[in-house]
Amino acid sequence: MKILNSVDNKKYELSEKTIAIYNCGPTVYNYVHIGNVRPLIIFDVLYRYLLKNNKKVAFYHNITDIDDKIINAAKQNNTTEQKISQKYTQAYLDLFSILNIKKMEMPKVSDHIQDIITYIQNLINAGFAYVVGNDVYFDVMKIPNYGKISHQNIKNLLNGVRKDNSENKRHPLDFVLWKATNEGLSWNNPWGQKGRPGWHTECCVMINKYLGQQITIHGGGVDLKFPHHENENAQNYALFKKDIAKYWMHVGHVNINGEKMSKSLNNFILVKDIVNKDNANGLRWFFYKTKYQHPLNFTVNSLNEAISEVNRLTDALAAAKTILLANKKFKNIQVPFDPEFIKAIEDDLNLPNALAQLSSMQKQLNILIRQMNFEDSLKVYMKLVQCLDVLGISLTKYEHDKHIDLINQWHEATLAKDYNAVDKYREQLKKVNLF
Repeated sequence: MKILNSVDNKKYELSEKTIAIYNCGPTVYNYVHIGNVRPLIIFDVLYRYLLKNNKKVAFYHNITDIDDKIINAAKQNNTTEQKISQKYTQAYLDLFSILNIKKMEMPKVSDHIQDIITYIQNLINAGFAYVVGNDVYFDVMKIPNYGKISHQNIKNLLNGVRKDNSENKRHPLDFVLWKATNEGLSWNNPWGQKGRPGWHTECCVMINKYLGQQITIHGGGVDLKFPHHENENAQNYALFKKDIAKYWMHVGHVNINGEKMSKSLNNFILVKDIVNKDNANGLRWFFYKTKYQHPLNFTVNSLNEAISEVNRLTDALAAAKTILLANKKFKNIQVPFDPEFIKAIEDDLNLPNALAQLSSMQKQLNILIRQMNFEDSLKVYMKLVQCLDVLGISLTKYEHDKHIDLINQWHEATLAKDYNAVDKYREQLKKVNLF
């Protein structure tokens, strides 16, 4: 399995005994939009494939439940931060079931405040962080490779940067690790007034606590590359003199009707508004039609096309299984992975190529079923199911076991050449998605 490291644009083999993955999670102040779930689904495919190949995987994905946005949402809704974060955390977890996403470890920031305080104090002790008043800042100028992750030069970053006079930072690019505040949830700390952590430190702490000084893959949306991932890497380098991850996978933007999603344009599309159990496969399929690093343009038509495409494949599988069951030729058998599908997945998750191979296999299955070559039909069927499982495409709506009597009645009518009965049973099978 090779993945493209977005830092040096080279492909690397995943050869570690334990593959440690961290994917930045949501700030739970609202329902997530489709751009938020694109990295989630891409990493779900990687996770599924590695597990299918008996790889040991440690996969973490944080929940940021402390943030100014949560405070503002609580004010607007006349409620507490805890109730806001609990509501939207649960809404996020509900999407895992709807979108058929395999659960990973999901620690919350609020459960790790003491870990964060200790981590920040370690940065102060090491000379990479400093206290100003009751706030703590990270000293960017002490990191020789700052800008490595985002391919930026400190001098270029300074162009156009205006120092905020309300801050006594040593350098305009220095970022806050801990800020004193009387607003919202706050905690006692060694540096004075109560406060709460800065965003960039939270992920560092989760990674260091659960996965060690360096992970295999760090992932997230391309919008996080700077400053978030750059600042994570700087803190890790300060403490351990190594990058926080060997490889970085950055997932491209999702645009809406050709425009970048923006609050000012009010063109965010919430996942809950377009996805349910019946069309969740379609959203996953839509993401697979473009390489994950590339920008992706969302339109209602493009989503509907993806829904139609995946339904044609899963409906063909369902019909094939119906015919195999009717002819007493269906059984669960072990089959090897399709080699062309493997080639696509192991080439840095080349999902468009993977879909092309599924289309070819579907055509092959249809031909074999028409030829009544049930032995080979079963093998291709099982290979397709295996591939779809890696892609997280659900087949749960096809309930053959519940309708086995109807399947047998259709088959008996076919053998008896009772075509009126055949048509009647076929229509009933269509209504339950089995033909």
